[in-house]
Amino acid sequence: MKPHIAILADFDTTKRPRPHRMIESLKSMAHLYVIARETSPESGARCFSFPAPTHNAQTRTKEQNEKIRSLCEQGDFAPLIYTKERECIPTILRSLPKLHLIIVEDIVLLPFACDYKRESSGGKCRKDENHNSCKILVDLREFYPLEYEDPAWLSGLGKLFSHLCTHYLPQADACLCVSEPIAARYEREFGVKSTLYYSLPPFYNLSPSPIESSTTPASPLRLIYHGLISAERGSTNLLELARLLGSGYELSCMVLSNNTDYLAHFIRQAESIPNLTILPPVCLEEIVPRCNEFDIGVISLQDSSFNNKNAMPNKLFEYIQSRLCVISTPLDSLRTFFARYPVGRVAQGYGAPELARAITSLSCEEILEYKRASHTCARELSLETNAQKARDLVRALLD
Repeated sequence: MKPHIAILADFDTTKRPRPHRMIESLKSMAHLYVIARETSPESGARCFSFPAPTHNAQTRTKEQNEKIRSLCEQGDFAPLIYTKERECIPTILRSLPKLHLIIVEDIVLLPFACDYKRESSGGKCRKDENHNSCKILVDLREFYPLEYEDPAWLSGLGKLFSHLCTHYLPQADACLCVSEPIAARYEREFGVKSTLYYSLPPFYNLSPSPIESSTTPASPLRLIYHGLISAERGSTNLLELARLLGSGYELSCMVLSNNTDYLAHFIRQAESIPNLTILPPVCLEEIVPRCNEFDIGVISLQDSSFNNKNAMPNKLFEYIQSRLCVISTPLDSLRTFFARYPVGRVAQGYGAPELARAITSLSCEEILEYKRASHTCARELSLETNAQKARDLVRALLD
């Protein structure tokens, strides 16, 4: 009999790689139910949507921010968890067939999973209390108590996320985590062990594209950056990188941002740089084939926070699947990864000059060797590997 599994997410799962690919991994072995904010249909799952909040970090008034800070200082977190937009979640959960597992893709929704587990097991919610009760699997995409590290956030919403980790996270039956250092910190601070689970894209039957500049001297090397841009990510480095590289290189940026003003400013600045092109974003399934035509994938993330320093970015694995050479800032996690999978190099520093030197130091043959290395490990670092890991973990939880 197929188990009944619900996935809780505080965003549209079709626009986020990890939950979308988790659904792909499990849909053949389970009855899936997706309960997500403003969700779109997912193949192989029944989907239920709840609305986005009326205000977000950009649009909240000073008074609204002060109210949030006050609630957090008082330790009154319930109004921030059980919002009016989410009040339908318990009703949806109760309307479903008895659930065997809830996968929580955003920790702010973990209390809803714990409440359901408590109700379904007669008021008990310890993970070892009732073998037949609903199990909970949490995907720890980052170290949530340090999602932002500025003092205002830490003294406000940071307290909420610390509360979620202290009070609710130990009630989970299993956790996934994006990198080993982040997993180690969760274990050290909250006593929670995690399974390493990279954000691996589907396997694409592609080959490394030829490097045109090696056969046509007038053709520039082609670089791509895709993903979120923001001030804390040091994304203006991309603008300076294009200027420093000059006419022998073309940098294309396929960018999104949670801050519309920042995105507009970035695009305006890019207009004056001849070898920088802004590309329109594409859906998840199109990222890898779209990037295959390029030579080098750029990761410009800064070590400005614990999460940044220890990240394993989605774009890393998408660049590999696109059969690119990868050039990155010297994040600890990437340095370790490149020692095992020689698909690229890290720069000597985090600034645009260091990134530019790392790129210009590469010969066409070296770039092609890295592209071939990405080709060699593309199947291992694909959804095929993750899907089996996810199915094995679910079977072990439900056994």
